[in-house]
Amino acid sequence: MRICACNAVLKRGVAAGLLSLLGACSLVNYRPVATISKVDTTQGYRLEQSIAQQNDDVFVVLLFSGGGTRAAALGYGVLEELAKQPVYIEGREKPLLDSVDLVYGVSGGSVLATYYSLHGRDTIPAFEQQFLKQNFQKLVSRQVFSLANLPRLTSPEFGRGDLLQEQFEATLFGHATFGDLASRRKGPFAVVSATDMSIGRRFDFTQEFFDMMCLNLSDVRLARAVAASSAVPVVFSPITINNNGGNCGYTLPPRLQNALEHGSDEQQQARTRREFGQELALYQDSKNRPYVHLLDGGLTDNLGLRGLLEATEIYPSQILHRQLANQNVRKIIVISVNAQNQLDSTIDQSAKVPGLYDVLGAIINVPIDQNSQESLRRIRAVADQWNSQAGSRRGQPISLHFVSLSLRDLPDSTLRKNVLNISTSFYLPREDINNLKEAARVLMRQSPEYARVLAALSKEAGSESGAQEGSTAPAQDACKNGTAATRANCLEEGKAE
Repeated sequence: MRICACNAVLKRGVAAGLLSLLGACSLVNYRPVATISKVDTTQGYRLEQSIAQQNDDVFVVLLFSGGGTRAAALGYGVLEELAKQPVYIEGREKPLLDSVDLVYGVSGGSVLATYYSLHGRDTIPAFEQQFLKQNFQKLVSRQVFSLANLPRLTSPEFGRGDLLQEQFEATLFGHATFGDLASRRKGPFAVVSATDMSIGRRFDFTQEFFDMMCLNLSDVRLARAVAASSAVPVVFSPITINNNGGNCGYTLPPRLQNALEHGSDEQQQARTRREFGQELALYQDSKNRPYVHLLDGGLTDNLGLRGLLEATEIYPSQILHRQLANQNVRKIIVISVNAQNQLDSTIDQSAKVPGLYDVLGAIINVPIDQNSQESLRRIRAVADQWNSQAGSRRGQPISLHFVSLSLRDLPDSTLRKNVLNISTSFYLPREDINNLKEAARVLMRQSPEYARVLAALSKEAGSESGAQEGSTAPAQDACKNGTAATRANCLEEGKAE
């Protein structure tokens, strides 16, 4: 009887506790981003302002792809190499790492990009200690399956994506905001991209983008942006952002408005301008669209290249050239760090119908891979066209160097096989981290275009009076004197003697 009575009391207590916990769900509400009543283009975390503050003749852009910790580790390896590489810019020697002006980050790449923007050179070695060597996936899983978080997770306005944000805060970013980046960042300007799940558009965390929604980005925490960019469908819930568009008198900047109305009739450029105008109207309609829900940025732009491509498709090349020339830019260097993997598969060795896991993987990965290849094709075409027109523009030529560092471009080796078979997660064993850092070194040392960049930024190149920008001579030197891997690439391209 006593045992029964105790059990009855215990059951009533547990039931009361659960009811109490579930009743607390209503207390978990979405906290909206602060709104603005008027756009002030002199305030906030603005990409255009950052470009306007460019103070030397070399503009360096890094792009970190999606791919979880695999992407973060490969990108970190690239940063380590850039930190070791001296270059000469306007007669001054400094590490190439200190010359990076802009970094784009998507999904796993956004973790590194944001940390690098906030901490600059201190990223090495701090990021490796705070993130790469931690089992971040285990930390997040504990939060997701914790009974203490059950009440919040049953709330309609709180999900697993919000727990991901909280873990990013606890592990890396604290309560740092985009206002903090605007006022005290030590590294380059960072653009974090997510995917607007309703319209399938890239969503950038810049004040220019938030102007369209009449919101103040300054109070948004960095961890929330990174969580949105990393919110893999099904695994994490979308991240919610409120929308106040249409309530601050927003109008397009005059240069953008003119480009949209009077740009080229070339098919791709015309389509980009038309789509941009349609999407702008959707963000301005906060009455019918008071909230925006964000998923993993890799779904729309896994390489982080779309922003650059859109700029070249919206603005005529002479406009871009004039703006860069006004900033005294003479060289543009774009380095794409692509952690796309290629897992071994056995499904084609059997007549068995592929399972649900394989099908879901294909549904997500096939479009991402195809979009990435299309972006690479287009950016290479842009670079070729830009450099071919350099001599026909007024003023001093501005060269464009595009460097692609992709795991799939590694030479056949055990290293290549190992890193391409690293799955996407938020934890990797130490051996995989080391292999990815080694892969970064190999890719940079075998790249002919990176060799051209180093030659163009060498002390000798800086001292050569009247040297023509974009000459093939640096590439020939690299082909003659570079590593075996570099010479092998040159042989393929017909450049080696």
